Amino acid sequence: MEITYNNQTQEVQEETLVSDFVFFHLGEKQNGIAVAINETIVPKTEWAKTYLKVHDNLLIIKATQGG
Repeated sequence: MEITYNNQTQEVQEETLVSDFVFFHLGEKQNGIAVAINETIVPKTEWAKTYLKVHDNLLIIKATQGG
């Protein structure tokens, strides 16, 4: 199925959990990560319970340090 991930179209398997998608793209380095689906923040506690749906707009933001 097709979703949009950080403004790029991507194919994913049906019944893909947000937690699996984030792990696939970022590995275990998940500190400082925010996820939004269709402009709604998904708390990290919900990642393993939330499935991606056709045409979802997924945004993953990683906090960075610096000045």
